[in-house]
Amino acid sequence: MDKSRIPERVAEFIRERAGKLNYELVDISARAGRGLSMEVVIDKEGGITLGECSAFNREVASWLDMENIFARGYTLDVCSPGLDRVLKSDADLLWAVGKQVEVNMREPVDGRSTVAGKLLKADGEEGIVIEEAGGNTFFTGRDNVARVKLSMTMEK
Repeated sequence: MDKSRIPERVAEFIRERAGKLNYELVDISARAGRGLSMEVVIDKEGGITLGECSAFNREVASWLDMENIFARGYTLDVCSPGLDRVLKSDADLLWAVGKQVEVNMREPVDGRSTVAGKLLKADGEEGIVIEEAGGNTFFTGRDNVARVKLSMTMEK
């Protein structure tokens, strides 16, 4: 999450509003250009709808305008994490236990740098365990995990 260009009071407002609506704040990112461009990624149990993203966008934008936080203007995009959500934190990994994932590793294990399957266990200190198609289990240490994302593969 790149919050270096987002004022703390903006991030705090977004966190508080998301929490009050029982939304998970997945990510906040920003980049500068002609003005600040912010992306807020939210989710909730059962999935977030386009209407909920739109309503949250209007609420945050109204607050930003009322508080006159960005003098040079800004762009705000509120969206869902999508079907191929990247899992960045230990909490994300715990949430994904039982779901299909794809793991990219920093160093190959058994000659493979990517493995896909059902996430069986995610421990921030020990590592992750994946059940591959065919029932084989695969383990790699957490420090060897470069990226984990939800897999778009349909379960049978």
